[in-house]
Amino acid sequence: MEQIDIGGELRNLVVERKRNKKMYLRVKEDGTLYVTCPRYVSEQEILSFILEKQEWIIKVSKKEKKKNRYLLDGTNRKEACWLGKIYPVEFILSKQKFMSVEEDKIIFYLPEVNDDSIQEIFYRTGNLQLKLMVEERRKDWDNHICLVNHRRLPSITLKYMTSRWGSYSPMTHHISLSSRLIHFPIVCLDYVLLHEYAHILEANHSKRFYDIIRMYMPEYKEYSDLLK
Repeated sequence: MEQIDIGGELRNLVVERKRNKKMYLRVKEDGTLYVTCPRYVSEQEILSFILEKQEWIIKVSKKEKKKNRYLLDGTNRKEACWLGKIYPVEFILSKQKFMSVEEDKIIFYLPEVNDDSIQEIFYRTGNLQLKLMVEERRKDWDNHICLVNHRRLPSITLKYMTSRWGSYSPMTHHISLSSRLIHFPIVCLDYVLLHEYAHILEANHSKRFYDIIRMYMPEYKEYSDLLK
């Protein structure tokens, strides 16, 4: 694997030659630069192409680092992010498996310290916390969106999702929320919940859909950007 200096930082570079007509560049989550290009393109042309996009690469990388920092779950044995705050983590061997969020740290009580156990108890505890917050926060949307418009109240469940923060199924009238929302400030949960309730009235991401969101949460873009 080759490496290239971008803004004083060495990045891994992967080049894949295809039957493309143009060159494309992606920045992967670990910072690796992934280039796909036509077979006839020279190494110098690839290098020039990357360096022209240097500012864009740095900008995207900063966003990725910020996002990845939010998604810390303790498996790095150093930190975990809970409701937008970064906590140092501590591990205590215990026959029982549970987690405690203290004022200045998160303590994992586990029979064995491994990634699977850490993730399992982190998100299980997170789901319990999110469920309590959802039950409290759904009241406004049950009233303002469902009851006012003569719609049934939706069922809501939490599950681990990596490709989306929430979804609404009109067939089952069911909202699913991602367990990973436990990493972010509570306002992000408020935004995702409102987003899915708005789909009860408007299936597509139309102007009317965003008008509904904007009416109840004018600053929604700020929270949406945090989750991107």
